[in-house]
Amino acid sequence: MWIKWEVDKIDEAKKLWKEIKFPKEVKVIGRYLLIGRHLTVVIFEAPDEEAILKITHPARNLGIPHVCPALPMEEALKMMERI
Repeated sequence: MWIKWEVDKIDEAKKLWKEIKFPKEVKVIGRYLLIGRHLTVVIFEAPDEEAILKITHPARNLGIPHVCPALPMEEALKMMERI
């Protein structure tokens, strides 16, 4: 998930990222700030859409959360072979 926040929301974004509580069913792999772009990136594993919404919902007032589902390359190649 990445969030591009509005420049006037920087203080609010910093507060959120310090205090955010991820659901216990979500494994956070890493959190990153893309310097100079007003973007934050969170890489995580989530079991379902509800868990993803629990992560994106607190950031709804800062900008638009974007979720980009991904698969390990080996798993994706196996799936594509079956298609």
